[in-house]
This record gives sequence, structure tokens and C-alpha cells, in this order.
Amino acid sequence: MKYLAYFWISIGIALALNAPIGAQSSDSEGPIVRPDLINKITESVYIIPDNFVRLVPNIGIVVGANVILVVDTGLGIENGSRVYEVIKELSEDKKIYITITHYHPEHSLGVEGFGENVVFIASEKQNQEMKNGDRIKNQFSRQSDINRDLINNAPYPIPDILYEDNYELDLGGLTVQLMSVGPLHTEGDSIIFIEEELVLFSGDVIMGGIIPSIDQEHSSFDSWKTAIDRIAMLSPQFIIGSHGDIGDQTLIDIWDSLISEISVTLSEYRSLGFSKSKAVRELTLLLNQKFPEWRNDRRRMASAVESVYR
Repeated sequence: MKYLAYFWISIGIALALNAPIGAQSSDSEGPIVRPDLINKITESVYIIPDNFVRLVPNIGIVVGANVILVVDTGLGIENGSRVYEVIKELSEDKKIYITITHYHPEHSLGVEGFGENVVFIASEKQNQEMKNGDRIKNQFSRQSDINRDLINNAPYPIPDILYEDNYELDLGGLTVQLMSVGPLHTEGDSIIFIEEELVLFSGDVIMGGIIPSIDQEHSSFDSWKTAIDRIAMLSPQFIIGSHGDIGDQTLIDIWDSLISEISVTLSEYRSLGFSKSKAVRELTLLLNQKFPEWRNDRRRMASAVESVYR
């Protein structure tokens, strides 16, 4: 019933945005950002949606009186340049800041596409991950020719501003809170909250229509629940994950239940002596039955199993 409630809420939001709900777009054209799909979420917040294409993030644009903040950038300099063309139309010569929800290449490698006159803000953990990020960048590059061309050995960007746990940003009439909440999906997950608009960019911490992917070496589902509790205290009206559908406060409850169920179920599998491979199979089957429309894959389930069994 919770899933159905979220489904109808998502339909209402999508209709309000004049956007297709849960559009399962083909990945055949590769991870190309589509600025033509830009939607206005609130008076000051826009989103370029991922259109459910893998390795395309939901890109946020927050327009203050003095500053524009971009949240995530797309995979590679070409995608960053596509976003920048939209920003120029909205900026009216405002200063441009960029931040990321985490360091993965589709979120960070587009920064150079914005040119030199931007301010890049990242957490200390994100910066360390970017310094050691060649493995995942090369992994993404090997997945397809278009990924290789988009990444094209682009270096990770160097932050102009670093923060440890929290950073407050004044855009002019808008107050933005950058909060480090990892390790969850990565060691350096951050969420971005626009106070006056009650909009949360939640990264991979909460997403609409996508099963979580956990950092199996460093994270736990207990720490994930702590982050969800922190998000609940913010009372966001719009929740924009790194990927997938836009949600509202209902999505917090769904993820709280989802994280609990994954954790409890895997603990039971472990106590019953299930092998890791059997636990992956059973959990994949269970979640596919409960959330048949949600994106899921064996890699996500394997990471969950590794985390709990560790």
C-alpha cells in the first residue's frame, strides 16, 4: 500500500511539472544530459531530469538573487557544457557555484564544462575520494565507447571551497545547507537543502523508483537510517534524488521501511546460514516482487549482502 501511495503522489507531482512519470527512457544514446527537459520545481529551483537513463543524474539548478548553485554536472566536460548553456540563460551574470552529492563520475566530471569562472564546493571526504577516483572513472570508461569519449581522461575537479560536515551558502534570498551524511552510497555522500523552498537534493541516499546501492566496505544500514532520520527532521516538500522520480515526504517513510526490511532480512539470512550468493538471489527476488517497477540489479544486492555479512 505504501508503494501505491507513493505511485499516486508521484503521478500528481509529475502532472504538476508537465513531465512523464517514471519515463523508462532507452539507454541506447548513452549518458547524455537533456537540457531541453528542464522543469521548474519551485519559484527558484529547476531540475534537468535524468529521464531514467543510466549514468545521467538529476541535475539541480537553484537561482538566488546573487548566485546560481548547480547540483551535480553530468558525465564529462561535454555534458557539463550542455548544462552551462542553460545556466547562462538563467544567470543574468550571477556568480555560479557548483556542488556534488557524491564523487562518482556522472556527478563530478562535468565541472570543467562550466569554464573557469565558477566556484566548486565539495566536502573533505568527496575531495579525498576524487583524488583516489581513477579506478571507478576507468571502470565507467570501459563500459562503452560513448562513456570513453565523454570521460576522455577528464581529471576530477579541484574544489575551491572545502567543508568538513556542514556548509551554509547564501545565494541571495536563499539559504542552502550542504550536509555530509556518508558513508552510505559512498564515503562522501552529501545532501543539499534549500531552506526557503523546502527542496532537498538527496543524492543516492533517497531516490524515487531505485533500490539503494550501499558502500559495502564502509557503510551500514544503521548509518543509512540515521541519515534518513536527519532528512525527516528537515521536513522537505520536494525530494530530488541523484536518479529517478521526484518525491515528497512520503518517500522518506518508504525508504525508512525499505532500509529496515533489507537490513532485517539479510540478518535473518545470515543467521540461517545462507551463503552470500543465495542471500543475493533471495533478496533480489523479494525486492523485485515488492517493488516491481523499481530499478534493481545484482550488483546492488551483492553490495547489501557484503555490508550486512561484514
